[in-house]
Amino acid sequence: MNKKPLMLVALLCTLSTQNVLAKKEPQNVLTLKQALINTEQQNAVLKRYPYHQKILSALKDQAALKPNPVVSFEAENIMGTQAYSGIKGAQYTLALSQLIELGDKRQQRVNYATANIKAQTIEYKNTRLALLATTAERYYQALKYQALIALNTERRNTVQQALKAIEQRANAGAASLADVTRMRYALSQVKLNSALLNSELSRARLALNELWQKQVYSDYYAGDLSFITPLKSEQALLDAVNSAPEFALLQQQYLQQTANLALQKSTGQSDLTLGGGVRYNQQADASSFVFSFSMPLQLSNSNSGNIEAAQHQLTLLNEQQGQLRIQLRQQIRTLYAYYQGKTEQAQLLAQHVIPQAKTLIEQSLKSYQQGQISVLQLLDAQQALFDSKRALINTHSELYQVLLTLERLTGQSLIETHQS
Repeated sequence: MNKKPLMLVALLCTLSTQNVLAKKEPQNVLTLKQALINTEQQNAVLKRYPYHQKILSALKDQAALKPNPVVSFEAENIMGTQAYSGIKGAQYTLALSQLIELGDKRQQRVNYATANIKAQTIEYKNTRLALLATTAERYYQALKYQALIALNTERRNTVQQALKAIEQRANAGAASLADVTRMRYALSQVKLNSALLNSELSRARLALNELWQKQVYSDYYAGDLSFITPLKSEQALLDAVNSAPEFALLQQQYLQQTANLALQKSTGQSDLTLGGGVRYNQQADASSFVFSFSMPLQLSNSNSGNIEAAQHQLTLLNEQQGQLRIQLRQQIRTLYAYYQGKTEQAQLLAQHVIPQAKTLIEQSLKSYQQGQISVLQLLDAQQALFDSKRALINTHSELYQVLLTLERLTGQSLIETHQS
């Protein structure tokens, strides 16, 4: 048998091992844990929340303040006529009055301000979790393209070496020029795919860096997409809806609006103003005490419109809670079924399709050695293996995206690496 076909056969069998041995140690490695830390420390949105908390804390301090007493001075019977000309008959009154808030207004203001702070805290936690999930999504997206580029590089090396072998055979008259042209076309397709994948990886890298104020360049993303995380039972995920971030925020908004309703009711109650002071009559050269009492006549509730609006807002929030619970459960059921289907696909690819593709290569190698098939048919078998591996990478990537979506919906960590 011609030695050159045997060289090609050996090349196709040993290329993957050579690629592994030739791989260099990556530089500028970025881990998922570090990416999450970068988001927590460098994300512009998260940096704003401490200021929001300070604002709300200041408003709570403001709500706890009592009304200040009012000092007043009054001069009567001056600049008149006759006995009251000039200041001869003047009367001077120096008084001190205090507004007394009824209906527990101050406490209700404090309660409402406290509810606002709690709502802001939950909103911060939800935003933080959402940004961390987005970070993980973009990280795994970059990891997917990195794996596809490595696979495509392996494929390109195979085609390049095969092209070289076929060109040698064509020069010796053992292969046609059509075979050479076909291999060159295959190599150009692989190179085109390489350019597309590199472009997608650059876009994924930029998308990840958009989350941080400081740009972080990484040559390599550490991680393994091949591990399939066992998913909790569907019922466990459905039960987690009641503690989901969105649901928790809506519950706090309900408590917030309940505090607002109590505040509006207390605001509708009239306050009492008490005062007292000293009056001096210059004409009689005598002094006396004066007392005052004032309170609005509550002919109608001056805050009835705000009270009614707060009541309707509570009803709306209660309705939204029920709708959100149904919506979240429907999404979880859909994602759970999708995850199970994708898991089955990944298992079929790993346990059946890829082994069958490897068997096909082995059989194709024997057939090629016996002259029963052409080298192009042999490379088609090799392409089938690469297509199966690429499909497995894409399937694993989709599984991680589903897990991250479920994390965002339930607020529970489903990926072990994401717990960091």
